[in-house]
Amino acid sequence: MNSLPPNHLKVMEAAILEFQEKGFSNSSMASIAQEADLQEKDLVEQYQNKDIIFKDVFLELYGRIAPQLQDIMDGDMPIFEKIMHFTNNYVAFINDYKFLPLGLIHKLNSNTDFAEEFIVNLRMPDPSGFYKQVNREIEKGTIRPINPKQLMINIFALSVFPHVASPLMKDFINAGNDEFENIKKSGKKSVADFIINSIRIEK
Repeated sequence: MNSLPPNHLKVMEAAILEFQEKGFSNSSMASIAQEADLQEKDLVEQYQNKDIIFKDVFLELYGRIAPQLQDIMDGDMPIFEKIMHFTNNYVAFINDYKFLPLGLIHKLNSNTDFAEEFIVNLRMPDPSGFYKQVNREIEKGTIRPINPKQLMINIFALSVFPHVASPLMKDFINAGNDEFENIKKSGKKSVADFIINSIRIEK
């Protein structure tokens, strides 16, 4: 039996549009209901509050990107090509849904129950195959010695941080809105280049 509330996808798409345009904090149940062409009372009957909608939105969107990331990590491509594909897909995903990093951090830090329930429902990709490949490349002398888990942290940190700290970083580097958006978009390639150059051993 389908346990999803009626109009689930309609609400998800409406919430994505609202969160993307206004951010999580400035969106409301009323604005999401209006975007979904629903009465607010009908929306509240399905979802008690905006936090529940955000959790479902994140799980919905993460469910779209996670299989792609898993396929990349499990693929047969060379390590540098794998890093490029992984970073390209992940940065493109964050660029498409800019509200996710800040909204997620806000909710995880402010609501313990939300964090526990969220983590239970989140199916993380398994990076073990990628870790083994990194260790093989270290043994072959292709890349510098590095903890594969540290490498993964570096990839995620460089991909996500510009979005999490957008207001701070934009002012710190003295960039206008358009310039900063272009810098973040270019991260699809520049982050991969930076990571690869930091671990590559030149022959």
